[in-house]
Amino acid sequence: MIRRFPFLIEIVVFGGMVAFLSLGTYSRNRVWNDDIELAKDCAKKSPRKARVHSNLGFAYLSAGIYDKALEETQKAIEIDSHLAMAYYVRHLALEKTGDLNQAIEMAKRSLEIDPELYMSHLSLGRIYFEKAQYQESIESYQAFLKPFPYFPEVHHFLGIVYAAQKRFDKAVAEFEWEIRVNPYHALAHLNAGQIYWYEFRNREKALYHLRTALLLDPFLPNRTQIQRLVRILEASA
Repeated sequence: MIRRFPFLIEIVVFGGMVAFLSLGTYSRNRVWNDDIELAKDCAKKSPRKARVHSNLGFAYLSAGIYDKALEETQKAIEIDSHLAMAYYVRHLALEKTGDLNQAIEMAKRSLEIDPELYMSHLSLGRIYFEKAQYQESIESYQAFLKPFPYFPEVHHFLGIVYAAQKRFDKAVAEFEWEIRVNPYHALAHLNAGQIYWYEFRNREKALYHLRTALLLDPFLPNRTQIQRLVRILEASA
């Protein structure tokens, strides 16, 4: 029996791990210490200005110090409950600490105050996906893409959500769009290639995308399995 969706799930997890580990690298970088010290100095000089506490919260968030980020954003909100950026930063910190329900509420609040804070839609799409609320995730990504249709990565994320719903026609359309935005997106090629073969039995398109993915990324997830699949497809010509 043909294995279908598990390959895509592994790719999603792999991407999340890379993003998480990359954040750890940044948190050890001295530049974040400089940003924190600068923001702390501003907060010390202007303790009743909400924006400086929000900025300090963002500096702590960027450094991976989430408890301090939450503390400073709470101060900002208490001073000025209409500062959308404070809610946005708080929502990201809550996401990092695993409080996804509160993170969603903070993101929604940021959008109520500032409907053009589109990055809240982007992160909401990610959180809803993590909670397996796929339709809400799709709507959030689409809300972000409406003003920014060529923003990199987002069509790829949207394709993954459609794949989770087994709406493979829509998934592959999003992966193809991502490839138009960035022809060197190896995972979009990989996902598209697997769907073209396992779901649609389109050998020609599957081979094109799988070969391209292998060429673009020497560390491609499941590389050995993908190479084996390419050889099988080539032999079946």
